[in-house]
Amino acid sequence: MRRVVTLVVALACMLPFSAAPEARDEYSGLREVLHLLALVNRPGISGFESDIRNEIRGLLPESAQKLSRVDEAGNLIVTLGRGKPHVLICTNMDEDGFFVSAITGDGYLRVHRVTTGVTNRLFEQMHYGQPMIIRTQAGTRVPGVFVTASSHLQRGGRGETPAPKTIDDLWVDVGAQTRSDVDKLGVQILDPASLRERSQRLGEYRVAGAGAQGRANVLALVEFLRENGAAAVTGTVTVAWTVQGSASERGAARLARQFSDVDRVIVVARTPLPREGASPKGAIGQLGAGFLAVDNDAKTIELAKGQGLAVQPVAGVLRAPNAWPPAKTQVLGVPVLFAQSTVETVDARDLRTLADLLQMMAGQAPAERLRHHISVDPMFFTPGSSKALPEILRPLVALSAVSGAEKPVRDEIVRQLPKWAKPEIDERGNLTVNFGQGGKDLLFVAHMDEIGYEITNIAEDGTAAVRKVGGFFDYLWEAHPVFVQTAKGVVPAIVAPRPNYLAATEAAPKATDVALYFGTNSRAETEALGVANGHTATIRKELTKLAGSRWAARAMDDRCGVATLLAALHQIVDPAKVPNRVTFAFVVGEETGLVGSGFLAQRSHPAVVFAIDTFVSSDSPVDPQRFALVPLGSGPVARAIDSSSITPPETVARIVAVGAAHKIHVTPSNTSGGNDGSQFAKYGSIVAPLSWPGRYSHSPVEVMDLRDLEQLVTLVVALTREF
Repeated sequence: MRRVVTLVVALACMLPFSAAPEARDEYSGLREVLHLLALVNRPGISGFESDIRNEIRGLLPESAQKLSRVDEAGNLIVTLGRGKPHVLICTNMDEDGFFVSAITGDGYLRVHRVTTGVTNRLFEQMHYGQPMIIRTQAGTRVPGVFVTASSHLQRGGRGETPAPKTIDDLWVDVGAQTRSDVDKLGVQILDPASLRERSQRLGEYRVAGAGAQGRANVLALVEFLRENGAAAVTGTVTVAWTVQGSASERGAARLARQFSDVDRVIVVARTPLPREGASPKGAIGQLGAGFLAVDNDAKTIELAKGQGLAVQPVAGVLRAPNAWPPAKTQVLGVPVLFAQSTVETVDARDLRTLADLLQMMAGQAPAERLRHHISVDPMFFTPGSSKALPEILRPLVALSAVSGAEKPVRDEIVRQLPKWAKPEIDERGNLTVNFGQGGKDLLFVAHMDEIGYEITNIAEDGTAAVRKVGGFFDYLWEAHPVFVQTAKGVVPAIVAPRPNYLAATEAAPKATDVALYFGTNSRAETEALGVANGHTATIRKELTKLAGSRWAARAMDDRCGVATLLAALHQIVDPAKVPNRVTFAFVVGEETGLVGSGFLAQRSHPAVVFAIDTFVSSDSPVDPQRFALVPLGSGPVARAIDSSSITPPETVARIVAVGAAHKIHVTPSNTSGGNDGSQFAKYGSIVAPLSWPGRYSHSPVEVMDLRDLEQLVTLVVALTREF
């Protein structure tokens, strides 16, 4: 897991950002941003805080590490100095989240909430259909996905349920097929479960992610100790990060028993959201305008202003745990945007000013701070399987290629072609490779494009309106990181939670409420990043191995088809000896009306067209199983009937026979959705779609079984010679 976190942080540092419009001093905030990303990426569900506690300890200066201890409750405590006065500075280190509550006989997991204090009605839905991890008692991290309905199987309104998803809708797929498979992974009931994609850097100073406000509070105390770890303080200062703050402040209660005689308590608190009258954007304070202080705490406000520190007086949102006497307690905080969502957004400058204030409260002057020079390791890929297909597929999945912007994937295909292949690219952007001679004209086609968003307008506040490209459920992207493709490179953003998301009563946001947020404050700042109308956005993607032979990623549809054709080409050693005239085509615009294949069909009329695309299977606990039920691991599928074509029974029988000759079991079946081959049917071609069974279509967590794809490659090679 450490390497995965390093990758995210390294990637965040290499992404382009623009300077804030105000005058720049020598302070860059880079260290705080990097550390904040590392903290946000560490889950710390209430009651299961060991990982985040270890991360905090690792960020402390050596002197503070030596002084640190963990009490019986799990609180992390550092004490500096001795004598009076004794000041205690504390904050929670935990977050709201889930644990495994049940394991089914067929290998799925159910989860339950650890805490109940969240007022955001979309909290569970923001986890639905997302990559996730489970931390086992042995300390390993098991990847999985929160299950989602397949969009192709839910048309007619079934998938767009009126009410938001709830805890009862959360199932977990770790790639297991039985309860025994789950046991082998080490997963047990009560293991904590959390999102895998937890953070996104926005602009120069801002970080969005799960529990980001609490992590900013945590880092403010770390930064205080970085300045004071070896310095003398006035009297005694104890710094503590407490557990179970979201579960009735139990860690703080334990801390209060140990330090009942302190003279002053400074609580850096997460700001609770009111059930009524909350900001439409879940905003508390203004990002970049300084830390939060209670409006009647005149002494603290005066101290901050006297030292030139930005402070925001607020009323009614900062509350200390009941464990501390109000007369002894001061409460501070960090402003947040999109509170209680999976993309809580904070500004590193605010936590820095808070750390400076804490330093003055401890009797020290803020240290001189110069621009930090931090070297960043080059980006690397997470090591994958040694098998050929995952290594072909991994870079294809990672690239963005929304319909109409397929060039990155096309370039990668050219890079991966065997030396003998001579690619041709037509005026629409389709790529074809021709080989063989005599026999029949056969076409094998896979599409390069994927679903996503296209920017239609940049508003005055710097957010961008978008339109959907292809069919998918907006709620699967809401409150999650995305990457925008620009001429200047990739620009990170998030899909902002809809206005008034805290009180949402419907699962799907209105189309007009879907917007990208870049961490900027104006149209000019967003445009300075290189963002413009027409640019496309895709959700964060990474090929992830699950249990056994199962793999998950966004854009398996149809990068698996592309990878199948590439792998098949590498298995064709002597293309001149193939006894049919064969074309492999990689086409554009499938998700927006079969555009690329329609263009090819006007110019080429092959005898048979094999469209290589996902078989959307109902092999999941949340899809109707009246049809399309082909379990993963069953082998290739002859997609005999779908929404756009019907394959003649004789052709299906021929495909099954060729497969059987190579010990491949081919399942004829039917499903929903169209295929590229259907565009050729109007010119008399026989259409014979070939597939692998896939779960959770058009979601961030599409799942396939590698065995099915490997057999599909063998079948494709056989058909080029034997059909």
